[in-house]
Amino acid sequence: SFLTSTYQSTLLKLLRAIQTKKMEEALLPPSNTTATATAAEEVDHQPVVTITTATYDNGDEEENDTGVYREGTIASARFNILSTMVGGGCLSLPLAFQQSGNSLLGPLLLLLTALITDFCFRLLVASAVHLKRPHSTRPGTDSFESITQEAFGPKAFIMSQLLVFFMCFFGAVGYSVLLRDMMEPVNDAILESLNLLTFIKSEWFTKNLTMFAVILLVTPATTLQTLTSLKNCGAMSMFSIFVLGSCIVFRSVQCQVNNPSPEPWYSYLTLFPDSPRELLDALPLYISCFVCHYNILPVHNELQNPTPKRVSWWLRTTTWGAFGLYLIMGWTGSAYGHCTPTGKVHGNVLLDFDKKDPLLLVGRMCLAVTITLAFPMLVIPGRDIIIRSYLPGSTTTAETPVVEQSPADDLREPLLSASSPEEGEEEDNEAAPDDEFNDEEAPLDTVSENANIDGAPPSSSYIVRLLVSIAIFWTAGTVASLVDGIEVVWDLLGSSLSILLSFLIPCGSYLVITSKETEAVSWPYDRDNNDGKRFWSRVLCWALIGIFTPLMIVSTANAVRNTFFGNN
Repeated sequence: SFLTSTYQSTLLKLLRAIQTKKMEEALLPPSNTTATATAAEEVDHQPVVTITTATYDNGDEEENDTGVYREGTIASARFNILSTMVGGGCLSLPLAFQQSGNSLLGPLLLLLTALITDFCFRLLVASAVHLKRPHSTRPGTDSFESITQEAFGPKAFIMSQLLVFFMCFFGAVGYSVLLRDMMEPVNDAILESLNLLTFIKSEWFTKNLTMFAVILLVTPATTLQTLTSLKNCGAMSMFSIFVLGSCIVFRSVQCQVNNPSPEPWYSYLTLFPDSPRELLDALPLYISCFVCHYNILPVHNELQNPTPKRVSWWLRTTTWGAFGLYLIMGWTGSAYGHCTPTGKVHGNVLLDFDKKDPLLLVGRMCLAVTITLAFPMLVIPGRDIIIRSYLPGSTTTAETPVVEQSPADDLREPLLSASSPEEGEEEDNEAAPDDEFNDEEAPLDTVSENANIDGAPPSSSYIVRLLVSIAIFWTAGTVASLVDGIEVVWDLLGSSLSILLSFLIPCGSYLVITSKETEAVSWPYDRDNNDGKRFWSRVLCWALIGIFTPLMIVSTANAVRNTFFGNN
């Protein structure tokens, strides 16, 4: 009787507490996307773990209590990829247009390269999703190397690591050479103003002084943990490229209007290349301008709520934004050949303009800013490969903290409400292409509890990241100081490594991975209504492999011939 009375009294008190305004204020509003279980200061002042929940179309909730979250927005993801893709390589596009036919075949080749690049971007993401469904808030763990290993085994993992590392390393070498050439007038002006040329007799030192000074200033940025931290740099880099492109377009149009040459400007417009070899020389330049595949999965790992439509919108706007810029710069830059003494443009179109042109000086400075901001995007992937593979003791696993919670917290947590739409949700309503990412918004399933929650970039100490970054970055700068021109770097990379990394590996990995049955068969990429799309995707993969494998061999042989034997 006593126990019954006590039980009834306790139950009545609990019901009254639930009805009080104080209990209602303890609950979060229904529109919040996150709920923080904060310990009541009047109880025990104990810290409480932050729990993020998200509710999707099917009403299921997934929780992320790891303390690590996806922070990338579509805008930051777009700028990070564009800052890697768009850079000094776009200055060689006018030459590629002129060699391949700047009024017909050149633009068509650029369009075809953009289409294939966008397709291969999607192959990488689709392969990763087929292996493991992404968590909506917890960062992913996928990388270019992990996809290659899953498809072709441990040896392929080592090969892909070396491929990505050398692509990033020689990309940093090429950008260092380009930066040195662009900053040469500034470098000479500084040395003359300080009267240092009379004391410094080393031509190597005076030529590379500014380049190494910039490398010194940028080195701290190469120690950042994730690429998302560079989102503001990506936006600034793209703005600088836009200013540079505007300067080139303005001077090219001005030249066509004011040029006293008796030949009309349209006489320099061509439909086709003059010879097959010129077409073969131009192809690596088109391919090199779109290389950034090694950063697609790391950026995807950090993208908030990576649903098919959001991923499709991100990849589509990234690829076609770069295509639009390339088309304008390539066509107008090639038309400037009408204003040069030889009727041709250089591999670096800025060399065709007057060095004292104040407008182009602004463009040169913008290019220097773009190259400077792109250095971390090239160093960080290579740095992470070394830390992940050869310094395993420097990584730490992000463990979920175990925290005692009060009874009030136990009452509060299950009542957390559904989340509101995430940033960028309005973009989901935009129509996506009819590919594997063009599906209705589908729920994201929670990954297993024992899944590895280490992000693609390894969690390591600042000292380790600094030392590895210095080793990579400064070695690249030293190699660049010994290289005479940028043509050697772009020609060799675009004809061999770029084709292998950009087209052959994504296609081959997709063919192998999608032939396996995995835990992600219920993910919308694998629904029955996508079977037809997958079939045609596989057919296209086989076609690309059949085309680019012999093209890589022929193009590499042509690049070696141009580099070591000239035009002989």
